[in-house]
Amino acid sequence: MELFFDLPVELRPRLKKPYGTLYPGNHPSIIDQIKDRLDESSVIAVGDVTTYNLFKAGTRPRLCFIDQCTKRTAVSKSISAVTSRTDYVNIYVTNPAGMISGELVLAIKEALKSPEEHICIWVDGEEDLATIPVIALCDVGSFVLYGQPDEGLVCVKVTEEKKEEMSDMLKIIFTEKNAKCIKTDDPVCHEMKDVLSAELKEFLTAVF
Repeated sequence: MELFFDLPVELRPRLKKPYGTLYPGNHPSIIDQIKDRLDESSVIAVGDVTTYNLFKAGTRPRLCFIDQCTKRTAVSKSISAVTSRTDYVNIYVTNPAGMISGELVLAIKEALKSPEEHICIWVDGEEDLATIPVIALCDVGSFVLYGQPDEGLVCVKVTEEKKEEMSDMLKIIFTEKNAKCIKTDDPVCHEMKDVLSAELKEFLTAVF
């Protein structure tokens, strides 16, 4: 079974506001402003350009997310050459645009628990919404960096309050109302409410 969740309309305005401190600009020099405060072992990068900027500034994130796109356009070969890492453990997941997949969330949870020092999650689809579950699931004191479209880099120092805020958002998202499919190759999956309920309950137990 596979679970995919739409982002509810009422939550979309919250994505337009940075979750942390916004640093205007989109260049590796932005990282230079903050890297002295970053502990590489607790840095998480969401997005190809953010990941690229970290590497170019000499910082290797503990965990990064890439989908080979920026604003739904393929990244340049120069960015791809830097973000495609043979020195990282690579995990591959599916996460459609505008949604959060159960596969992505469980991959985040496993990556954060893994003894591996450097992991890259490759997303078939879109990685933008990974920011929500990764803040909810990572350790307090982690730094989550992501791009705010057309504005700059956002750096979130994760606190208990931030984790609680993101967990509350996940509990709004992860409901039967927002579940779009439970088995992608089954045309009658939307009618299988009893199976959906069981799968959703199992999934929520695994996440929280």
